[in-house]
Amino acid sequence: MTPRDHLVLYVDDEKANRIVFDQSFGARFRVRSVASGREALDVLKGEPVAVLVTDQRMPEMSGQDLLQQAKTLYPDTVRVVITAYSDLDPILSAVNEGLVARYIIKPWDRGELEQILKWALEAFTFSREGSALQLRLMQTERLVTLGSIAAAVLHDLHQPLGNLRVNGQRLEHLSRYVGKLPQLLSRPPGAVSDDDRTNLGHLAEELPEIAGELLESCKVMLAITDSMRQFLNPQRAAELPAVDALPILRHALSVCRETAVRARGRLLYEGPDELPKVRIGATELSQVFINLIANGAQALLARNRKGGTVTVRPEVGPKLVKFVIADDGAGMPPDVLAKAGTMFFSTRPDGTGLGVAQSRRLVMRAGGELTLDSAVERGTTASFTLPRAD
Repeated sequence: MTPRDHLVLYVDDEKANRIVFDQSFGARFRVRSVASGREALDVLKGEPVAVLVTDQRMPEMSGQDLLQQAKTLYPDTVRVVITAYSDLDPILSAVNEGLVARYIIKPWDRGELEQILKWALEAFTFSREGSALQLRLMQTERLVTLGSIAAAVLHDLHQPLGNLRVNGQRLEHLSRYVGKLPQLLSRPPGAVSDDDRTNLGHLAEELPEIAGELLESCKVMLAITDSMRQFLNPQRAAELPAVDALPILRHALSVCRETAVRARGRLLYEGPDELPKVRIGATELSQVFINLIANGAQALLARNRKGGTVTVRPEVGPKLVKFVIADDGAGMPPDVLAKAGTMFFSTRPDGTGLGVAQSRRLVMRAGGELTLDSAVERGTTASFTLPRAD
């Protein structure tokens, strides 16, 4: 089989995108481009199509609707969808349900998409030789998708678990004095040593805060694992709840504090004591804050000298609230910055490359945007916007 033996059908309502696709792949593959789902169904009816590649957002008939009809009427055609980060949740669910074999995030990379087209043509050939072979390929792709989701969930659980560990260690230390309470209370005030008095003061002062942070971290982790269990039940922006960002931000700062302390750095909030509520789920906002603040704290660790600051600053507009998270850490050169936010690309040897990608997906799903700016030895600024709820 050669790449030109079978037809690749590309569907996009924007003419410029069709021209780019034809110019990029027309010489290597047999490509036909159409402007709508209706035109695509006419082509599918008229001749065998090995691979259907469709944009997700199109007028009249969406990519999702086209894929559902293609799956029913032409099950041998390998289905691929091109989507934005904001549309990723339903597409991941579609992969899980077998509606599509692969998904591509905009803007697509030519080399990556070419490999996907070659894979899809091979899968189509296997379906002609035996449906069991194609089914095995699709099941493998589904497992890869599930693995990507699981990796993102594990990534987002890491910081709250670290917070649980730090607070658990402190609680274990302070709990040693709980058993001493009856004995110490029975003594006259002057018989209690200065050391015992100091530690009892720490116990009374820190216990409520530690208990609150432990409870909040548990809530965040339970909500993250619940979203994985449901896989995935996306909400439209209009259905998203109105949340107060400040308590969520304060918890995120406490979760990331240990990393900043190791860098001898500081985490600061520079903003008012009250903010307008924003449209996003509380768990999703917690994931975004923790990912971006933790990245800033890690950047302090990576720079040549100790110290530094991660500052969170809100900017309230008439329709949006913008959160700016700036660090003065190691920073990134332009070529690395261009790749930041790509899944599984990381500047750290122990990094997963999921934090920024996950944050961008959650912010865009809520109707906002996330941007990065960085310079070597000057630091990185991550900014994201969310719609106001009032």
